[in-house]
Amino acid sequence: MENYLGEMTRGFMTDIRAADRGIGWAATIFRQGSSRTLAASSEQARAADREQCSFADGPVLAALGSGEFVLLSDLAVDRRWPGYSSAAAGHGVLSLLAVPIVSEGAGSAAITLYSPEPYTFTSDDILRSTSYARKVAGALRMVAQVAGRAESAAGIAVVRSSLVLVDLAARGLMNEYGLSREAALRILQAQALSHELDLRDALHVVVPGPAPEGPVIRPQAVPGTEPGPAPEASASWRV
Repeated sequence: MENYLGEMTRGFMTDIRAADRGIGWAATIFRQGSSRTLAASSEQARAADREQCSFADGPVLAALGSGEFVLLSDLAVDRRWPGYSSAAAGHGVLSLLAVPIVSEGAGSAAITLYSPEPYTFTSDDILRSTSYARKVAGALRMVAQVAGRAESAAGIAVVRSSLVLVDLAARGLMNEYGLSREAALRILQAQALSHELDLRDALHVVVPGPAPEGPVIRPQAVPGTEPGPAPEASASWRV
């Protein structure tokens, strides 16, 4: 989502010839009470954006709160946010346009256009910026839905893989030591507990194979089980 937002913003700024007009920009995402600048046209624009987000109130937060764009045509005379206006002037910003992008379930985002000159932004800039924001908000909702489905599918795949590994590890113990399935599973669980791991993590560390260098841990007798014949000297388990 963040990559998508950054790329879309770069494309939009090219369309309005932001660089040719001396306009800087920054794309910011807001989640769970924190903000992060995803992309910016320059370090100066990034610094101005971070400065803006450091204030408890300002143009971009007002835009997010109202769902409407906020225009400061001349920071030298607009006193709605005097603290930020003074700080922005230190970054060479004399006018700005903040446009909110709201995407349910995926946090909020905004783009801010910064200019070193007053009265830079035209009505056409405002119309095109708000239209861009609506399109990106809709696209972000789709991206969030696809990402959510992918995460769910990945979680199911991990569970299935874990079950397969459990079965393979248990079968290895059963075949090698003549144990019942219940006894094999109890040994896996005991090994996991002894290494302060849960059973799922133990699947990735209990692997049958040739004897490795260093100490070898063999399955220990579990009360209530009767292991089969002693294993050959070459059989071992890596943990």
